[in-house]
Amino acid sequence: MSTFRTNKNLIRAWFQHNTITEENYLPPQLMNVPEMEVINALFACLPQEKSISDKASLAIGISIARLFEKDKEQAQVCMRRFMWHMNEESGNIGWGIPMAFAQSVAHSDQLTKIYGNVLLSYIHDKEGDSNYCDHAPLRLTCYEAVGIFVKAKPQFKEKAVQILESQHDDDEACYAASQKLLQTLKQL
Repeated sequence: MSTFRTNKNLIRAWFQHNTITEENYLPPQLMNVPEMEVINALFACLPQEKSISDKASLAIGISIARLFEKDKEQAQVCMRRFMWHMNEESGNIGWGIPMAFAQSVAHSDQLTKIYGNVLLSYIHDKEGDSNYCDHAPLRLTCYEAVGIFVKAKPQFKEKAVQILESQHDDDEACYAASQKLLQTLKQL
């Protein structure tokens, strides 16, 4: 049985020297380790530098999508974990979470049906209760995550465009990111 620390260190080292693909997304030594052990180690890689975080996001997305085929409830626990990390009441700042969330829904039609609108809600600033990500540096990654998601699931393009056209982000960097995303989506 492998340990969390061993898995995490193995994954980080492997990410530094390998390109991630659909077939080659984990170190070979971890391909037969229970999914939740691997997913927990991948979560620990999300707040790393961007090159590691992006690879961890893709690997976690593939892992959760595959887990959903075997154990729907455990996969949904992972998705709810994303949502908890994005909730400011949790006390967490969800570094890497929007990208992992996007990769998860991008790799599973079933997860898209359940959680696709939740991902879009992180960029939707509306009156009343909302999931809008108030922390501007994290919101930047939400825009990037929505771009990845909509590219994989174009049926959400119209809704994402409507959200982006209906609001103005007060943060300069976020406004630039939202406008860049809007232009990219219009070209899809």
